[in-house]
Amino acid sequence: MKRFAPLFLFVCLTVPTIAQDTEWQRDDFLANAEHFEKLGTLFRQSVELAMPSTVSIRITHTRATRRGNMTVEESGSGIIVAIAQKQVILTNRHVIEGAEQDAIQILTHDRKILTPTKIASNGDFDIAVIEVAEPLSQSARLGNSDNVRVGDVVLAIGNPFGLERSVSMGIISAIGRRQVPGISGATPLAGFFQTDAAVNPGSSGGMLLNLRGEVIGVQTAIATQGGGNEGVAFVMPINPVLRIAEQLVQTGVVVRPVIGIKFYSSFSHEERRKLRIDRLIGAKIETVSSNTPAERAGLRSDDVILTFNNVEVEDGLHVIHLVTQSEIGKPIVLEIIRDEKTFSVTVTPTEQLSR
Repeated sequence: MKRFAPLFLFVCLTVPTIAQDTEWQRDDFLANAEHFEKLGTLFRQSVELAMPSTVSIRITHTRATRRGNMTVEESGSGIIVAIAQKQVILTNRHVIEGAEQDAIQILTHDRKILTPTKIASNGDFDIAVIEVAEPLSQSARLGNSDNVRVGDVVLAIGNPFGLERSVSMGIISAIGRRQVPGISGATPLAGFFQTDAAVNPGSSGGMLLNLRGEVIGVQTAIATQGGGNEGVAFVMPINPVLRIAEQLVQTGVVVRPVIGIKFYSSFSHEERRKLRIDRLIGAKIETVSSNTPAERAGLRSDDVILTFNNVEVEDGLHVIHLVTQSEIGKPIVLEIIRDEKTFSVTVTPTEQLSR
């Protein structure tokens, strides 16, 4: 009996300790769960605020096949926004490109089916605005895309594969992306957001939200090898999109600032070293168009632009983007290298009709 007494005492003494530890772990677990429930509530409220401003876009095409004509339905997404005292539907041009107006249907959050009365679009920026005859539900709350930073949590709402009003979550993986798969390398709107939120075919034109339920971007493209989401999606920031959309609503056309230069597609590290540029910065001019602001400012072929209004230039696409964000008629100061000499040039953008 004596040999078992110590064991008995040990067991008796440790039972309350186990109970106390379990209770402490349970309290800690519940505190953590409560924290994540509050975070989940924030996600849910953000979506609930934005969802009435989302629409599905359906396009019906007739295609000729060996067995005769076949009707094919494609889908995309759109956002209800208020622009220039009008409610319109904002989307990508590629969503509705090539479709007859009467072949497009707009399905709203409250299950109405509407048809466009007017469409204005721009190919350079891949933006379209659609007007309908009936009043729309609430317009989207718009955020400031200039405040977006890498690592921000975001929510994407769209219609992937025709699955209406699907929601996914991710973060901003990068900002200022200029090389975007499936989009022309010369696109003037080159400061895309990259996100790992799930974006799939049919999501184009859909909204990207911050946690305040504000639209900060328009889902536009994905990088994929298999045709579906691989965690690399590209979003147009809402601020420049709205500037283009406003022109489309007001006049039906878009004018953009230009200075009249074309850049080499490649500017090697070796070329930079010869100019004593020790980093991957700078944009090398290939040609300067005649009778343009660049020519009048004295810019030449093979000049290298280092800074744009004191902003360090990364490459030619970066310069194109910065010009696009400039004001027509407002001077720009460029820092240039020519023949190993550095100097400043002032260029004043003029306007050009964008198609």
